[in-house]
Amino acid sequence: MAMMWCLLWPSILLGVICNIAPGRSVEINLENNHYYAATGSNIQLPCTYTHTVDTQEKMEVLWSIISADREEQPIIWFTGGQLYSNIYKPMVGRVHFSAGDPRNGDATINIKDVRPSDMETYRCFVKNLPGLDKKNMDLTIMEAPSQPLCSLDKNNHNTMVKCKSLHGTPPLNYSWAKTTGNKVLPTQMIVDPINGIWQLDNTERECGTFRCTVQSMVATKHCDLDIDCLTAQDMSASSPLLLTASGISAITITITMLVLVAIIISVILYRRWEKRSMDVSNTVVL
Repeated sequence: MAMMWCLLWPSILLGVICNIAPGRSVEINLENNHYYAATGSNIQLPCTYTHTVDTQEKMEVLWSIISADREEQPIIWFTGGQLYSNIYKPMVGRVHFSAGDPRNGDATINIKDVRPSDMETYRCFVKNLPGLDKKNMDLTIMEAPSQPLCSLDKNNHNTMVKCKSLHGTPPLNYSWAKTTGNKVLPTQMIVDPINGIWQLDNTERECGTFRCTVQSMVATKHCDLDIDCLTAQDMSASSPLLLTASGISAITITITMLVLVAIIISVILYRRWEKRSMDVSNTVVL
């Protein structure tokens, strides 16, 4: 690391001097300075730039982590036509330039399999004498929301339609949509976007498939809930609450089997009765 800084400090010192001079010949274009990523995902930190110097022989591109409580930590460096990507052990094999050659106006980097420890402030530094530019950006790592669970919770007055994701870094926002029929949500429906709950009045008739979507800064998940066409009051007096396609199929199969068994038994009993009648007739003749 000491040798690395011996190589870097002349470039940084010269960059500071050039940066205070008017008419920069390098300018980084950065639209956003805060990015979010889910744990285990891949994140791209953009750094595109323009430069007015024709030659690229002395161009340098340096990405580093900066922190108020420790010295600047280089993570990937392109200088003198050479790439150094193994200079920060926690990111070895996980950080690389998106473009094959960062000297062509694109110094964007990709970070693979992001971890909570990657939540830092990053700096993109581009130098092409006589000018340079640098931009900072923050990276926040969050846990993606887990697959939400959709359910119904009944009582004497109303039925609560619920949606809950058990894991995920807040804030989590819940929304509902109808995916079957006229796809129009109940007019009286009031959704709690924080807890994912809406209330079905016992006098209302609602049926169809409803989808709950939970969204965070880094990911979106959803679950589907089938509600039959009974009123909530009807559902409170019957069981189960949900009559799904599989449940209907099971009932149909059961009824069909009972009918077949009844027919078979009837046929067997009829044949036995017919045989006894013939036996009696033969006996009388004799």
